[in-house]
Amino acid sequence: MQIKNRAADNWNLLTALLSKLPKEENLNEVIVSLQQKLENMKTLVPTEAATPEQISKYFNENEEIIAGILKAADSQTTATTSELEGIKEAVKELRNLMRKADTEMKPLSYRDVCYNLGKALCAAWNKDAETLGQLKFCPNIRAEKWNNPKDFSWETGKGFVPSKAVLGEPIGNLANNDQYLINPIYEETIMQEAAKQSQMMNLVTHRPMRGPSIFIPERDRGGIELKWLTSYGQKIDATKSNMPTRTELKAYTLAGYVPFFDEFGEDIFVDLGKMFLEDFTEAYGQEFDRQCLIADDDPFTGAMNMSHAEVCRIQSTDESKLTYLDFRKAELQVEPEERKYCKWFLHETFLNHIANIQDDNHNPIWRKPGEGMPGRIDGYDVVESRLMPQLADIEADSVIAIFMNPKRIIHGNRKGIEIKRFDETTEGLEYGELFMRFRKRDGFLVTRPKKNMVLLKTATE
Repeated sequence: MQIKNRAADNWNLLTALLSKLPKEENLNEVIVSLQQKLENMKTLVPTEAATPEQISKYFNENEEIIAGILKAADSQTTATTSELEGIKEAVKELRNLMRKADTEMKPLSYRDVCYNLGKALCAAWNKDAETLGQLKFCPNIRAEKWNNPKDFSWETGKGFVPSKAVLGEPIGNLANNDQYLINPIYEETIMQEAAKQSQMMNLVTHRPMRGPSIFIPERDRGGIELKWLTSYGQKIDATKSNMPTRTELKAYTLAGYVPFFDEFGEDIFVDLGKMFLEDFTEAYGQEFDRQCLIADDDPFTGAMNMSHAEVCRIQSTDESKLTYLDFRKAELQVEPEERKYCKWFLHETFLNHIANIQDDNHNPIWRKPGEGMPGRIDGYDVVESRLMPQLADIEADSVIAIFMNPKRIIHGNRKGIEIKRFDETTEGLEYGELFMRFRKRDGFLVTRPKKNMVLLKTATE
């Protein structure tokens, strides 16, 4: 549902509130800060919302600015009672307006997202900057630190207008740039669909990254030493804390190409957007799992190749000799505090064999999935991944399964998905095949594998 008119009313009311604030010298910085927040919100006013969460976020940001205005007003020492009451009355009126808007707004349908995404892809291919601006896509003119969509607004007759220029960095020629960042509303929908294609995305820990790298502190349990004080004024003995290790999480750029054979026309916006969304989410979801589980310095290292992970070997190189005791032994190598959060990760071809394994009481160690419940091995959730080694590929010294807490895997997420038309290819010249390049930046880091992660492996020869 369109909320642009109502949001414009909100903007006008907020501006009116600011104008009523007394012009004290010591509050100029506060007023400027609030005005900048309002200006940024004005350029980011969505014409639609993809999820209820996005709607909630928009109104929460409005509420934060209102709270700042009230705080600034209450701190005045020279303002009259009528001025303060006028501000509070205007705030009350604005909040009533926002409550009404909140009840009337509805999220975009999946078809609407596909239509707008397809329309934007068509516009990017045809270099239609006006349509891209109306859909709140923005040019990406930086190589390392990508642009922020809120730093740009589209103005008829002027094109993309930056709200501010980066110090020491030219803004570039916006008219000739073919790289665009997807509207954050559609980006959120794309990532939600990608999570459905991934086994790991909803299990790992996500950390936002504003730069190419961040440092993650890693500390063993019991790192902080505590002291009891039993009397008033008691001397606190010096403590020696176990200082955390600083581990760097780097983000790199992932690029891919979505092929198109058909012309970019208005009659296929929905199909075009759906095709791009499905191709991107399937490829990205699989690559996400690969980096988490099996990547070997390519460019990150997944759980299966962590050198400091614990290893539990079965008694044979023959996986058919696997017993419940092997699973139990692996589980007990993880400390109890961590074990309760752990899951088993393995290929689906192993389940046929594991389903026949029984404990000493002749109870199967595998429980098949039920309604709303995952499958379990020896009481722990099972996550099936086709990226894990298959039963037929197992040899001596091969990983059969991984027992770990997936929250130990940190995904560093740098916001933004970039698209760019790409037609200078051999396929384009020979077969008329067109490509839309996409880029996204991510980082992966498996933390504290020692005593927290176990690789169940076959015996060495």
